Amino acid sequence: MSNFEQLNISGRKVLKRPPIDSDSSKGTLVLLHGYGADEYDLMGLAPYFDENLQIISIRGPRSTVYGGASWFDIDMLPDGRLRFNPEQALTSTALVLNTIKELHSQEVITEDRVLLGGFSQGASISNLVTLQNPELVRGLLIMSGRLIDDAIELLKDPQSLLNLPVFAGHGTNDTVIPVEYGRQIVAFWEKLPVELVHYEYPMGHEISQNELSQIQVWLDSVHD
Repeated sequence: MSNFEQLNISGRKVLKRPPIDSDSSKGTLVLLHGYGADEYDLMGLAPYFDENLQIISIRGPRSTVYGGASWFDIDMLPDGRLRFNPEQALTSTALVLNTIKELHSQEVITEDRVLLGGFSQGASISNLVTLQNPELVRGLLIMSGRLIDDAIELLKDPQSLLNLPVFAGHGTNDTVIPVEYGRQIVAFWEKLPVELVHYEYPMGHEISQNELSQIQVWLDSVHD
């Protein structure tokens, strides 16, 4: 990770992989990690992506008891279901939006819109950022995520999402966020005027080589 740069944006830890040739930059991909991870986690995917794609990874604001960071707390209910904290999720959504805007103001991000991607909790926040500020998002990458309740209420104008590229992937053997939640995400976006592609994979709560290959194809199509 020698070509990564650690940034501090208004007290927020941000990791950056610049494009190898800034004159040929293909834009910026902002990544949001999952529960208990950090800004370095999804940067492990960077070598698989176009070397002229700038990659930014933002650290979540909350600490977990297991180490690492999170975007919101998760409670285990008596019946075994997981309950997300929607207020914290919305606070983290505002933090991500402010961080992206600050990166724009510092000219770390020079294009008007970014590609936005997240895994697990990071996918949940990526959904919310896109619904609240679709004009900032060039394409949405959702990996093994879940919607918070009443997410649609954050969207002011469905036409603001017109032709937005959306990639959604989920593992059929996921025991952390079962695939039913991924199917709810697909059903949600299918009702909106976006360009949705979605896949299910025989995997758990992870990113497989097969999914990564299809993400690369999708990213290339968004670049074009």
